[in-house]
Amino acid sequence: MPMRKLFIIALVFYFLSSSRVYGAPAYGTDTPDKGKIMMGYQANLIFRHQLHGVNGNIRSYQHFLDLSYGVLDWFAFDGKLGVGDVRQSGGERPEINYGTGFAGGYGFRILLWNKPADKMRMTLGLHHISVHPTDENVGGNLYETFLDDWQIDLLASKRFGKFEPFLGGKASLFEQGYRVNHGERHRRSPKYSGGVIAGCGFDLNKDLTVKVEGHFIDEDSLSAGLYYKY
Repeated sequence: MPMRKLFIIALVFYFLSSSRVYGAPAYGTDTPDKGKIMMGYQANLIFRHQLHGVNGNIRSYQHFLDLSYGVLDWFAFDGKLGVGDVRQSGGERPEINYGTGFAGGYGFRILLWNKPADKMRMTLGLHHISVHPTDENVGGNLYETFLDDWQIDLLASKRFGKFEPFLGGKASLFEQGYRVNHGERHRRSPKYSGGVIAGCGFDLNKDLTVKVEGHFIDEDSLSAGLYYKY
């Protein structure tokens, strides 16, 4: 393995050792080549993410314009910009449906292993999403919230014609930040800190790809996107 790749991987784990890890879409193993761009639309639908203890659960629907750039043949930068909402229910906090607000994210993927003859690949990824919905007034109190949503994942894939299914695992810690009446900021932590990722890419033609992936254990979620390569 090239020394530059080892150096970047070491930086990833250094960052993780000094920070919290969260959960987000993984993009699959289809990284763009050096100097190439892949862009498109992605919907990220979190149907249920159980929080710790008496904190209930979170739902969030997010919509993004995605862009991936091949910095090197084995290193790709991923960025996203869009909108998202947050819905909290259960637990000791009131049920609140926050309106749609700004959402964005960034990350990168490292192509650890590539066997073109066997049509197999493996990637290591780190991704982050931040969602900032509108404030809501409930029972005479003003509630503000945001989601911090990161993920480190390891995925492997094998191509079968136009299909490229992928499977892997992730380390995650999904948190909701909130405050009431502009008071002290609090964080609500998740019940689980890891999960499984399963998905598939399908090439509509040589430049246009559909990707779908699901997350399980830590959350019940579905991500789907349409991407163009050039």
